[in-house]
Amino acid sequence: MVPDKKHVALGLEYFATEGDDLWEMPDKKLIDLALNELEQIHLGKKKDYVDGFVIRVPKAYPVYDSTYPKNIKIVRDYLEKIKNLQPIGRYGMFKYNNMDHSILTGIYAADNILGAKNNVWEVNADQEYHEEKK
Repeated sequence: MVPDKKHVALGLEYFATEGDDLWEMPDKKLIDLALNELEQIHLGKKKDYVDGFVIRVPKAYPVYDSTYPKNIKIVRDYLEKIKNLQPIGRYGMFKYNNMDHSILTGIYAADNILGAKNNVWEVNADQEYHEEKK
């Protein structure tokens, strides 16, 4: 999904609350923070950075309502037409995933790129919230 095969598109997600220091950080400073962190964990080098942007999404949390099943089917049907797309995580799949679920969808997607046939949509497919289980 990147025009030049020598490059990669990488999305980083920071959790922030409207008005807090991270939320209010200027875009350039936030991108610099991300580049420093990528370099610290050996996932990239600042010198290789080409371009980036910041999107702040207030109250961005999947909401389940009576129309959710119909609406998510529309989204999934559309995304399945894009053969080289691997949706992962809460925002990529438009559903509630905790951090473990999100990481697992990323691992499955990476395996899929290497030829596996994992169904990322089966991760956390049950209808209960594990955090609320008694």
